Amino acid sequence: MEKKNLIFYEIYPTSFYDSNNDGIGDLKGIEQKLDYIKDLGCNAIWINPFFKSPFKDGGYDVEDFFDVDPKFGTIEDFKSLLRSAHEKGIKIINDLVIGHASIYSKIFLESAKPERNEFSDLFIWTDSVWENSKELRLISGLYDRDACFMVNFFSHQAAFNLGFNEIKYPWQMSYKDKRTLKTREFILKIMRFWLDLGVDGFRVDMADCLVKQDKDLLATIETWKWFFSIIRKEYPNAYFVSEWDWPEKSLEAGFDADFVLDCNLNFYHHVARSSEVSGGPSLLNGADDIDFIVNDMKERFSSALKRDKHIALISGNHDCERISNLLDVDRLKMFYIFMYSMPGNPFLYYGDELMMRSKPLVSKDGGYQRTSSRTPMIWDNNDKNHGFSNTKGETYLPFFDMNTLSVEDAKKDPTSLLNFIKKMIRIRKENSDLTSSLLEIRNDNRVLIIERGSLTIYLNCSKEDYIFDGEIIISSKDIINNTLPPFTAVLVKN
Repeated sequence: MEKKNLIFYEIYPTSFYDSNNDGIGDLKGIEQKLDYIKDLGCNAIWINPFFKSPFKDGGYDVEDFFDVDPKFGTIEDFKSLLRSAHEKGIKIINDLVIGHASIYSKIFLESAKPERNEFSDLFIWTDSVWENSKELRLISGLYDRDACFMVNFFSHQAAFNLGFNEIKYPWQMSYKDKRTLKTREFILKIMRFWLDLGVDGFRVDMADCLVKQDKDLLATIETWKWFFSIIRKEYPNAYFVSEWDWPEKSLEAGFDADFVLDCNLNFYHHVARSSEVSGGPSLLNGADDIDFIVNDMKERFSSALKRDKHIALISGNHDCERISNLLDVDRLKMFYIFMYSMPGNPFLYYGDELMMRSKPLVSKDGGYQRTSSRTPMIWDNNDKNHGFSNTKGETYLPFFDMNTLSVEDAKKDPTSLLNFIKKMIRIRKENSDLTSSLLEIRNDNRVLIIERGSLTIYLNCSKEDYIFDGEIIISSKDIINNTLPPFTAVLVKN
C-alpha cells in the first residue's frame, strides 16, 4: 500500500474496548474491533502508548520501552493484534517516545547512581547538584548522584541526552559529542525491536525536541537525517509521522508526514477550532481570517508535495478538546469533506465519528484538562457501560451523559456522521485525484475553493448563497440547483 493512501484511526487504548472486564481497554479489545475500523474505511491505526509505565502522563512516561503494560496485555497479545490487523489489510503504527523516559525506568535509575556506568550519559545531567538555570527545567536532590537532571516538562520525565546545539554551560554536551551516540543507539534499538515484531512505523512524540538549545532546529534535522540514513536501509517501507507542525523542517529531516496539530499558528486550527488564542470563532463558525488560512495551506502543502511527502490532518487527538464541542453536525460534515479531500494522510480520533464531546473532568493518568477527551468509546446503549466493558464495577475513566450516540445506533441512521465519514472515505479511495499532488487553493469572497484535478471542493463560509458548476458527489446538506447555502460544503466532479 502506498503511503499516500494511508487513512488512519487513532486509538487511546485505555478507552477503546475492554476484553477482560476490568474496566480498562486493552490490546485484545482493539483486535476484537478491527472489523469495525475496516468497515469504517480506515486502513491504518495509530495506537497511543501501551508500554509499561507508571501512567503519570497517559503512558508517555515510559518505564520499559520493550514491554507491554500488564493492564493492556502482553507482547503476545500485541503480536496477535498485528497479525490480525495485517490479515485485514490494516497497518499499525506505535508511538515512539524518544524525548524522555520515566524516572522509574531501570535505565534512568542506573544513570542516577553516583558511580559511572554505561547509562550515566543516557540522560541530561549537570556536573553538580547545585547547578541552576532559569531557562532549563532541572530537578535536584532526588538521587545520590551529585547532579541535577533535566526534564522536558513533567518532573517525572527525564530528558534523553541527544546533546545541545548552543552550549551555554560547561556540563552541556554538543550533539556531535561521541557520548551522545549511546542515546542514539538506544533509540535505534527501540525502533528495531518494534519494527522486527512487524510494526509498520511510528508516530514520533515531540519529534522537534531532540537536540536542546537548537533555535533553528538545524541540529535536530541533522540528527533525524542520521537516524533515517540507518533505519531506512533496514526498513525501507516503515512510515514515520512527526509531532512537529512545521513541514518545511520535519519533511526535510526525513519524515514521511508531518502532523497539523491543535496549534493556533496553523490553518487547521483556524478552519475548525478557533482563529485566535483568545478563543475567537473558527472559519467554519464565521471567522474572518480566511486569507491566513489560504496562505498557510499553500505553504504547508507546497512543502510536502514538492518532496513527494504528506501532511497529516487530524480530527482531534488525545491532547486536545473534542472537535464536536466546537462544531455542530452540519459543520462537522463540512470539516470531513475538507479533511478527506486534501492530500496526505488523514487521522480520525476514536469516537469523533460519534460526535463524542468532552467537558471538565478530574485529572487521571496525568491528563489534566486532556482527560475528558480520553473517555470510553460508546459501542451500544444496552447498559451503563455502553458496550465498552462488562465490568461489575466502575470503568477506569467515566462516561459523560452527553455522549449517548452509539456505534450501534449510528450505523442504523443513514444521516449519521459515522455513515457520512464512511461515504467520504469511500469517495477518497475511489477518486485517485484526492490522493494526488494536484492542488489549487483560492478564496472567492469567503468561499474556500480547493481544486483537486477533476474534482473541486467548495466550502461556503460566507453569509450568501454561492452558485457553482459541476456534478455533486457529496455535500454536507441537501443542495438545490447547484446553489450552495451559507456554511455548506460540496465536493463536485468538474
